[in-house]
Amino acid sequence: EATEGQENRYGDEESEIPNGPDTSSFRAFLMSFMSASSSSNDSMEIIPEQDLDMEYPTLTPVGRGIKERKGLLSRGKHSIGKIINKAGRLGGFRQKSGHIIDNEIANQIESMSSGFALKVSKGSASNHKLPPMSEPSMLLSEMMRNVLYPSLPVLVQGKNWMLVYSTWRHGVSLSTLYRRSMLCSGDSLLIIGDKKGAVFGGLVEAPLRPIMQRKYQGNKNCFVFTNVAGRPVVYRQTGANNYFTFCSPEYLAMGGGGHFALYLGEDLLNGSSSTSETFNNPCLALSQDFEVKHVELWGFVNASKYDEMLTVCRTEKPGIWNL
Repeated sequence: EATEGQENRYGDEESEIPNGPDTSSFRAFLMSFMSASSSSNDSMEIIPEQDLDMEYPTLTPVGRGIKERKGLLSRGKHSIGKIINKAGRLGGFRQKSGHIIDNEIANQIESMSSGFALKVSKGSASNHKLPPMSEPSMLLSEMMRNVLYPSLPVLVQGKNWMLVYSTWRHGVSLSTLYRRSMLCSGDSLLIIGDKKGAVFGGLVEAPLRPIMQRKYQGNKNCFVFTNVAGRPVVYRQTGANNYFTFCSPEYLAMGGGGHFALYLGEDLLNGSSSTSETFNNPCLALSQDFEVKHVELWGFVNASKYDEMLTVCRTEKPGIWNL
């Protein structure tokens, strides 16, 4: 009986097809069906039958008894819904049309995603509200400060920037850099500018204490950065080792594991840079060996102690301040 019922059902469906639109070709089918739909006297929108295997979006009803107010758009939905439903039942159009609809949806999603990504990239380039600096920097532009600021530890981001050492103000001497780093303890930003125009450096932990034995200092907040790619890029520690900062009476270095990420000689006139395992960085300068133009060391001070620290730095009284 089940077999007989199925044969009757298939026979009924096949008997309906000759009375419907011309299906000799898809174009003829569309033309004949559009003609039939335009002469229809139905008084309501028809929801297409939902076949669970169909891959088409289902159209929703727009109401009853409003034939006199149906516009071109609603008639279009009506016609398209019936066309898709009929075509799906016939079976010859479903797979091809499904690919077309899927491609259109994918293209729309891709277009929307591209626009959103563009908006995000524009928003991410907005300026941060940067704390004041004790004086202008010879090396840092506002754009570079904006890039470096989010990479600073959260505890120092709201603090004022204090110029602790600079070659143009305090002389060209590594020992002077070490001594003045004692004025402001905590995370400090070391910045180097070479004679080819590159600006690079890293975050160190002050005070920088020169020691004879090979012992590194610093913490996991340390990073190195460079602008040789045309924009500032920050390289954080990888966890491969703890070779953050090494202070020798003869040189200052950052990074390790085969090569220093940054090396400054005792006279602060020459240096070098190479790939390090600590930060997985490229050469920070435009060439592996470089000539130094300027060096600056910036500390971070609470606003409540800013005036006091400014006086201390300008009178160069050594000591360690916990700020």
